[in-house]
Amino acid sequence: MKNVLGGTLNDVVLATVSGALRSFFTLRGVDPEGLTVRALVPVSVRSQDERGALGNRVTQMTASLPVGQADPGTRLAAVRATTAGLKESRQALGGEVLTAISEWTVPNVLVQAVRLAARARPYNLIVTNVPGPQIPLYLQGALMRTAYPVVPLFENLALVVGLFSYNGGLFWGVNGDWEKLPDLHDFVLGLEHSFEELQRVAAAAAPRAAATSAGS
Repeated sequence: MKNVLGGTLNDVVLATVSGALRSFFTLRGVDPEGLTVRALVPVSVRSQDERGALGNRVTQMTASLPVGQADPGTRLAAVRATTAGLKESRQALGGEVLTAISEWTVPNVLVQAVRLAARARPYNLIVTNVPGPQIPLYLQGALMRTAYPVVPLFENLALVVGLFSYNGGLFWGVNGDWEKLPDLHDFVLGLEHSFEELQRVAAAAAPRAAATSAGS
């Protein structure tokens, strides 16, 4: 999807979450039009001359999610514009380094995320994508097939969405406050539906993108 429609993996993730929140609000009888929803997200602050260097340089950003947009392609375009602006803003320039693959394990990344989150601007949920090993891992000959992250909740937070990439897959872990979100499964189904919407947009755009590439 990102290769056809543009943007990054994180952009596709945020657009998917935006669509899921839109359908979740609608099911609850809340009009998503005009709502302001902010997500705390990790954004790379690696410069062009650091491409290919070891480790990830990531800072915490607060991004508005376009839950008011009904069209999935428009949602992705809005997310791309937001994240591009944040990377060039003072949020990125003054941000703290969160992860370095050579120094941090996944649990340490999540601990640091929570600590930095406490000092971030106001937000409604966390959406964090942690890169993992892209090779199969084994324990005494048994293949690890999946790896789901669990991002902790803390005060005044009802929902967190964690993603972990492993061996070519992207695994989602959704953690919610059961008292505030007893209908959390509706949000999970919304993620699936929102992802399928983006898939259809990408499938429709793929022939045009291939023709443009061939022409160039």
